Amino acid sequence: MERLSYNRGLVLSELEKVVGEENVYVDEADRKCYSTDIYWLSQLYCYYGIERPLPDFVILPESTKQVSEVLRVANRHRIPVVPWSGGSGSQGGAVPIKGGILLDLKKMDRIVDVDKYSLTVTAEAGVVSQDLEWELNKLGYTYGHYPASMYSACLGGMLAARSAGVMSTKYGKIEDMVLGLEVVLPTGEIIQTPAAPRKTKAIGPDLTQLFVGSEGTLGVITKA
Repeated sequence: MERLSYNRGLVLSELEKVVGEENVYVDEADRKCYSTDIYWLSQLYCYYGIERPLPDFVILPESTKQVSEVLRVANRHRIPVVPWSGGSGSQGGAVPIKGGILLDLKKMDRIVDVDKYSLTVTAEAGVVSQDLEWELNKLGYTYGHYPASMYSACLGGMLAARSAGVMSTKYGKIEDMVLGLEVVLPTGEIIQTPAAPRKTKAIGPDLTQLFVGSEGTLGVITKA
């Protein structure tokens, strides 16, 4: 796969200014850790020692603002970006086939709010599914989503992949549970999609469902 050309030294310095040097990985050993999800082909390559495509930079932002600034850098230099959270996808969607920036959201793992009156929870994209479930269980609640990758899948990835789970016939899939999203567009613009009934078109297209299942191609989900 052809890789794009850009000034890596300049890009590296700009990224380090945004997230800090400690949140930018460029060593080959670190980058290899992000060269495969659980897609069977990339796992086969790993097993047989076949070279896999590596990202040029692994970035670990700690806030939506940092995600926005990273995407502005990427957009300015025309660098591909691959969002990453748990790396538990099984279709190869998180494999950085053109290099570029791999955006690991695991440091954005805060549970922002649990509203006991509306029975809703707001959390960042990097929170692990099982951790979210445990925190809700402490309050007597469940968020009702049980994917096979419960212990590694993260909220942002589940939404981007339109995840289903073993209890989906009872509680619905992730698309049935989400009310609204915070998304960073490729330009760096931060948007919030409004909560709206799924079956009505009277208020226009359902922007939340536009991003759910988009596999990170339309923007980076940072909060839901």
